[in-house]
Amino acid sequence: MDLEKNKKTDKRTYFVIDRNSSDYAKIKKMYGRSIIEKYSFKHYLEIYKSKYFISSELSNHVLNPRLYIRSLNECIAKKPLIFLQHGIMFSKPVDNPAADGFRKDSKIVNYYKSVISSDLEATQFYKCGFTDNDLIKCGLPKFDISKMNDDADKIMVMFTYRYWEEAFIMNNESIKETTYYKAYMRIIDAFEKNGLLDRLIISCHPKFTDCLLDLDPKYANCVENDIAKALAESKIYITDYSSASYDAHYRGAYIIYDWEERDYLIENYKAVPPLNEENCDGAPVYSVEQLITEVKKAINNNYKMDEIYEENYKRINEFSDGKNGDRLIDELIELEVI
Repeated sequence: MDLEKNKKTDKRTYFVIDRNSSDYAKIKKMYGRSIIEKYSFKHYLEIYKSKYFISSELSNHVLNPRLYIRSLNECIAKKPLIFLQHGIMFSKPVDNPAADGFRKDSKIVNYYKSVISSDLEATQFYKCGFTDNDLIKCGLPKFDISKMNDDADKIMVMFTYRYWEEAFIMNNESIKETTYYKAYMRIIDAFEKNGLLDRLIISCHPKFTDCLLDLDPKYANCVENDIAKALAESKIYITDYSSASYDAHYRGAYIIYDWEERDYLIENYKAVPPLNEENCDGAPVYSVEQLITEVKKAINNNYKMDEIYEENYKRINEFSDGKNGDRLIDELIELEVI
């Protein structure tokens, strides 16, 4: 927006934001008419008028999915997208049946360019039909502001969402039967037995958070809905296949991969994740006992990871200079998008 103002160009970039956001007043004051209130008439109008979408979400998420206006949905599906991503795509398998929306030939997203962080990550996009010409290797802009608090001392647990259990998760009476619920309770029980519960942060899928609090309110202090806040407070990050592990690693967290249920996850993904013992950027464990041992090791070693995991991370994310956004803007100017 600043570049456009200085160059006096005919192009106009708009930023869409919810009026209830805590940043709305501040950003509206700074950029005035370039800020569009989400779901306002102007929001809908500019969807029709715009030439490109630039977003960390897929095009079909720019509006409430329950809203169906045929011409609007068709417009959204055709609009060229510069996909910023909200996490490096190297954890879950992109060739699983539920990931059709990530394919280059998707009927719901018109991919123009996708931002990636490494040649290694590019291999996953090749599986989805992308070529090098479809990719911008500059690093994720969101990482430019990914920091860890100076007083961070928490241990964050975040399992990837198990979409095949969604029907159970939406029903409080059956949620305790899901493997997703049992995975979190296994961690909570182990931390409680080992005197670590006060350091635990549970972050989970929004559809699951309220259910966990309703069923077990005594663990309310452990649950944090704001994932960015949780990441900033955590010195250790534990997951199975969540891409937020790369954000946590970027901030300096000690990464642990809990693969006790790996075979079960692979069976339900119907595909094998690219992340494995050979290329992972954190310590793999296969039982809750190993997990607690690794957590204690991390604390005793002042959260210093083995060099092999640091080397693996640099192959997954090649950028650490905080200038991902600058590289992206230069590329978009070159492409005459902005």
